[in-house]
Amino acid sequence: MADSAAQKKPGFIARAKKFFKDIKGETKKVVWPDKKQIVNNTGIVIVMVVIAAVFVGCLDLIAKGLLDLFVKLL
Repeated sequence: MADSAAQKKPGFIARAKKFFKDIKGETKKVVWPDKKQIVNNTGIVIVMVVIAAVFVGCLDLIAKGLLDLFVKLL
């Protein structure tokens, strides 16, 4: 019986405390980007989204044209 009590898992509260303590320790290790990097990366993301939107829009127009052509033939 003494062995099973010694090997018992810690309770929920103890595990939760350890979890949040570990999170706090890990966030201290993070190298956060500066404002210039954030602005630069945000600009790149916006440009890529616009390029993707234009590409998908062109594909949509081509598909619509082909579908209209197909319907006229029928």
